[in-house]
Amino acid sequence: MLGLQPTVQLSHAAAAAPDAFNTAQHGPGLEIGKDKLSLRYVGDGRHDNDVGSIQGNRAVPTQQLLYYFELTVVDQGELGRIAIGFSDKSFKLTRQPGWESGSYGYHGDDGRKFHHSEKGEEYGPKYSTGDTVGACLHFGRQEVFFTKNGTRLKTAFRNVRPQQMYPTVGLHSKNEQVVVNFGASPFRFDLEGLLADEREQQAAAVQR
Repeated sequence: MLGLQPTVQLSHAAAAAPDAFNTAQHGPGLEIGKDKLSLRYVGDGRHDNDVGSIQGNRAVPTQQLLYYFELTVVDQGELGRIAIGFSDKSFKLTRQPGWESGSYGYHGDDGRKFHHSEKGEEYGPKYSTGDTVGACLHFGRQEVFFTKNGTRLKTAFRNVRPQQMYPTVGLHSKNEQVVVNFGASPFRFDLEGLLADEREQQAAAVQR
């Protein structure tokens, strides 16, 4: 695990951070709200290449210590095949985050985590209608972790290479509806508390 660097910016807010979805490019079957934050899947969802995935409108700023965003499930639809995570610029938007290389995901229908795999690994609880889940890319520790309803889950991925990554959401069964919070509203998870803890750790490291 890499040590925290005192020079790294301890803020999740930045002018260049994602603040909406990239509506110019996305997978099939997606209806995108005018706010560019709400999604509904109206596709068939019968095949593994008709996922409605979409990325944020900007890459996550790598000069920050960490980046975090949340998704609230308005309706789990028929099967609740909803995913949250991160992906690189080459990610295929017809696939779920985590199925391809350069992507990481936490899926609602089975609670599994995925990275370059369609099978995934056991990770956390399932999530469905009414739940809020979050995804955090921690550059200081080169880790990804997820949250559910304000509770931090265990670290999902380690040794995540610093690279240009985008917040990513995937939907894959009829009538799934979600709304994403890129930070314009307060998060369910206590991100400020986490940042305060990080500041204390960095201050202690400097004093040693």
